[in-house]
Amino acid sequence: MKNIILMVLISLLLNAKIDFSKHLNPQEADIPLSVTNVADNDVLNLRAKQSTKSKIVYHIPYDAKNLTTYDKNIFKKIGTNRWVPIRIRFNEGYFNGWVKGKYLKIYEIYKAIVAQDLVIVYPDFITATKTKNGWIRLMQSIEFEHYSGCDERDNPQLLDDFIRFDLKFKVFYSLYDFFVEEHLDNYKDVTQWGWFKSNSNKFVEPIVFSGLAGFKNMIGVESCGINTYFFKIKGKILVIKEQFDNNLPITKDNKPLPKNLKWNDKKEITRYIIKNLRVF
Repeated sequence: MKNIILMVLISLLLNAKIDFSKHLNPQEADIPLSVTNVADNDVLNLRAKQSTKSKIVYHIPYDAKNLTTYDKNIFKKIGTNRWVPIRIRFNEGYFNGWVKGKYLKIYEIYKAIVAQDLVIVYPDFITATKTKNGWIRLMQSIEFEHYSGCDERDNPQLLDDFIRFDLKFKVFYSLYDFFVEEHLDNYKDVTQWGWFKSNSNKFVEPIVFSGLAGFKNMIGVESCGINTYFFKIKGKILVIKEQFDNNLPITKDNKPLPKNLKWNDKKEITRYIIKNLRVF
């Protein structure tokens, strides 16, 4: 069974496609790079300075993926003739030097997480964890003090991290199992033959979520709350919970919002994750 899962993971990783440049921020972290446009019988010369006449520090293999850069303009230099400062890392030590941007591309790192009958492949800039009750949680946050736009209390809570992406996944053997876990007592009212009725008293509505057809239940108001999605896959029920807050965060002391605050790119990440998950 482990070998089968491993083969599936490898297949998913090979087919993974997403534009990392939209989601990585060179202003706050080193950017992972790999070598490109170098023949498999050749090497890429790491130069000590920004010159082709400079000393060669190291011969980088044509398929190397252990490079990083601190260059804040890296996205403008990739694919060009401009010099890029890089570091090539090893288990013990590293080399610093310069190569031209036309020989570099972003190293798109993907990871996989498995829970019960579910495998999820996700980009490295997302954090994945497992909860005690079997949910997989994918999350990304940005550290800055703010108040939630959903918190309308007179004394709202000051938050340290802005959660910009938050999805939870779990596979159930039946819809009834989900209702039991969530302590919901309306199973008989909204279901028939193990699935939702066409008229389910407005408990759910039909939805297509990133290419998957199913049902959605929303708790909250239009701009703040939790969406719960239900899908039938291979005789099982995939449930996805999406916490959402569509209001802009309110900064402490009216400070400007962080420049790295991305707002409208969650759909691309979600679509990729949904497309590549597998239920067994």
